[in-house]
Amino acid sequence: FLTNATLGLTAALIGGFSGTGIHMLTNAMRKVPLSRAPWNHVGYFIVGAWAGNKYVALEKKLLMDVNEIRADKGMPPLVGSGYWVKYSTPSE
Repeated sequence: FLTNATLGLTAALIGGFSGTGIHMLTNAMRKVPLSRAPWNHVGYFIVGAWAGNKYVALEKKLLMDVNEIRADKGMPPLVGSGYWVKYSTPSE
């Protein structure tokens, strides 16, 4: 099962590979060698990993905001299914 640390690592790796893939795709579309400017592969990997981690934090903040709105309306907090992302009540 995925824990919060594993989920962050997974998001970082997916974001990193996506960033590198985007750079290689743009090189392929421009018909230049894929390994041209290899330092950009590293740069795009780092930016993609940062974006992946930022997405996890943004999703958690969104859940807290939704739970706050639901509490104002007298509804119970939103609780996830526990498969990929396990949400918890705002008090934890």
